[in-house]
Amino acid sequence: MAYPFTAIGYLLAVTPREALRANLGALLPGRGSSCLAGFQVFIQFALTYLDRLWYLHFRREIDWEIIGREDFEALQKHADGALIFTVHSGNYDIGASLFARKFSRPIHTVRMPEASDSLKKLRSEELKEEERREPNLHIHYNEPGGHLGMELCRRLLAGEVVCVQGDRVIGDVAPTQASIDGVTYRIPRGPLILAEVTGVPCYPVFLTRRGRLSYRIEIGKPFFEGGRKPKADEISAAWLKVMHGFLLKHWDQWFVFEPLVTRDPP
Repeated sequence: MAYPFTAIGYLLAVTPREALRANLGALLPGRGSSCLAGFQVFIQFALTYLDRLWYLHFRREIDWEIIGREDFEALQKHADGALIFTVHSGNYDIGASLFARKFSRPIHTVRMPEASDSLKKLRSEELKEEERREPNLHIHYNEPGGHLGMELCRRLLAGEVVCVQGDRVIGDVAPTQASIDGVTYRIPRGPLILAEVTGVPCYPVFLTRRGRLSYRIEIGKPFFEGGRKPKADEISAAWLKVMHGFLLKHWDQWFVFEPLVTRDPP
């Protein structure tokens, strides 16, 4: 029943639907702005959420595949702090749990505050359950005025691993713009500043859904090797190249429903 319910939601959710279509139209000119392309993203989002319910509440196991195992092992063995950059694809919560289960080190992930008190209460209970099941997973909310950046900086300098989402700008998140191949993205500035201040290596990690309760985690070589203090613009350009390449291949699993992408005029 996911398809008919998702179709109803797609028709009613005018603002997120049109923002999504605008993003896809800029990313994939000529076909990305179609109604069918937008619905493909909505249905993938619905199916990943159902997988999360199966996993969290019915104890169904997730089948997953690691792409880039050598880089995964290198990250595990890295003695100092490291930043993981990811995007809203596949299922971020499932991905964090799966990654933490296989990872031999504590990992800190960042989430935006929920949109309502009732949703916040529900998500808080779910996340507490995830942290109980995965003791290496530590979840932080980016609350306004919470100085989370300072805490994450301290964790990185102490040799820990922090996972940030490098694709979505909402609420009080400070944005910056970066362009590639005639496409301009609005991306969060916070992760770039973390990399600039700490000088830790930055790894790209992406999650994609292969089928019901089946996921692939792709770990790439670091787009910044670490060992020096880079400029935020340098990190932005390197990250954008990796992210853009991934989104061109897996646009149907990019779950952002705010206007973030524009195409430069010819």
